[in-house]
Amino acid sequence: MANGNFFQNLFSQMFGGNDPEAIKRRQLKNIAKDYSKTKNHFYRYNGNMAMPAMANFFYEVYSTIGAAQAMLTTATPNIIKTMVLNNAISDEAKALLEELTEENLKKKSATMPIKDLTKYVKDTLNSFMAEFDGAKIKATDELYNNMLMFDSFCKFDFYFMLKKFDKSMKERKFDSKPHFEQVSGTYISEDLKNFMAVAWVLPLDFAAWEQVFNLLKKRSTGGIDVVVPTAWKKMMSKLRSIRGGRVLEMIVQLITEDPLYKETFRPESHQIMAEYLQQIRHTVEEIMSKIKEAQTTGKIDSLVLQVFGDEPVGHLKSYNEEWSEPFEKKGFDGFLYCNPLRYLRNFLSNFTKKDLMELSDIILVRGEWADQHNAEPMSNSYHNLLDIATKINEFDERVSETGELGLKLKTYLPRADRDKDARGIIKNLLGDANDVAASFILDASKNFVTYDRNLKTVVEDFAKAPRSELILNWKDLDKFAEGKLRQMAVDAYKRIFNFVGLMQNFQVSVNEKNSTHF
Repeated sequence: MANGNFFQNLFSQMFGGNDPEAIKRRQLKNIAKDYSKTKNHFYRYNGNMAMPAMANFFYEVYSTIGAAQAMLTTATPNIIKTMVLNNAISDEAKALLEELTEENLKKKSATMPIKDLTKYVKDTLNSFMAEFDGAKIKATDELYNNMLMFDSFCKFDFYFMLKKFDKSMKERKFDSKPHFEQVSGTYISEDLKNFMAVAWVLPLDFAAWEQVFNLLKKRSTGGIDVVVPTAWKKMMSKLRSIRGGRVLEMIVQLITEDPLYKETFRPESHQIMAEYLQQIRHTVEEIMSKIKEAQTTGKIDSLVLQVFGDEPVGHLKSYNEEWSEPFEKKGFDGFLYCNPLRYLRNFLSNFTKKDLMELSDIILVRGEWADQHNAEPMSNSYHNLLDIATKINEFDERVSETGELGLKLKTYLPRADRDKDARGIIKNLLGDANDVAASFILDASKNFVTYDRNLKTVVEDFAKAPRSELILNWKDLDKFAEGKLRQMAVDAYKRIFNFVGLMQNFQVSVNEKNSTHF
């Protein structure tokens, strides 16, 4: 073994066996020998020349896809995607999709209750989605991916490359064959690399291209074949042979004198159908959300007008949009219930403490109840409402910049961008404040419902006088209201009913922790 290593090293030193340049030369010589076995006349190693036969091959490819190249000149991936998706959607599905447009759904919302519209949209959307089973989704994705590969193949600059072999050649003029001459391989090595990048990813079976060419035929003027099938099959046969024999790879290795040159070309895979269907569903959901929001806004505006008339509804001093804005700009929720809480505070201050107080004083204080226990639910709910009015004012003071909560918020706000703990504290404080505001709204609504339910019973009892069962002195009580007691009660009932309806249009909830430390 020792002698063997000695002689091996000796021969290596004598004949340059370990010389990198010599190794490369031997490798290139072997590649040239392998290339010659392909019986291909694209390239001549001695002299490093690209031959007219190579140009003839590329000219054949160019003439086969020339019309498609012209058609796809301005095509983008989005344009191709639209072509493929439109091709995948049947006329029936397109009609269903038209039913789900924003314009159409807005028209239907004007005459259809939102509950019925929601069901209609759900049923129509399900019918649309039912058309796209797994097989159709897979076929559509494959068509899109093949279209992208074909587009890239067509946009390879055949003319730029071929003009190197014949300077007089005209772009996409196939009525007469150019006269190609040999050129230095150095001029076309990058062209060969670029060609392989778009050609070696193509599926080489014709079945993969039938749908592509059918789609292009639909899009062409006059519905003619953009690619002649027989010419494409012939071209694909040659591509298959050239790719299988690694002809172009060996030519690039020889031209660049890089025996290690090797690239792997992998086709990209896109799944457009699932993304498209998800986008359709998302779009329809957004449209319905807008319609519901618009209807809610319309209801709110109508109820505000019925409850408050033309009276301005003032904002709270601190729990308002202005104080909420700095927190929202830093990504916090801010104060969530500014509007419902200001409506509640206004209603408590301008109605409960005035009109409702006068009515309650007559019925609950001056009324002779047959059973005083029957007056308790109405009385308790009224006093609870007065208590909530006081608590809202106290809460609003705590939220102010000088109040207990507001001062903390003001202190931590400047640190929110750089201090994670400060953000956590602000989030918790805002959450607690919103929970308290929500509890006021929900508690007040419950008490108004209780009061209004009992008020309705009282009005019905008034109609029975003098054989009333709840209150025995209706005649006397009516004098305190100057004969308008029943109308006062009916007006109050309607106004409370509308106000509760107004509150129900706001999404108000309290977290389970239900903060009570305010």
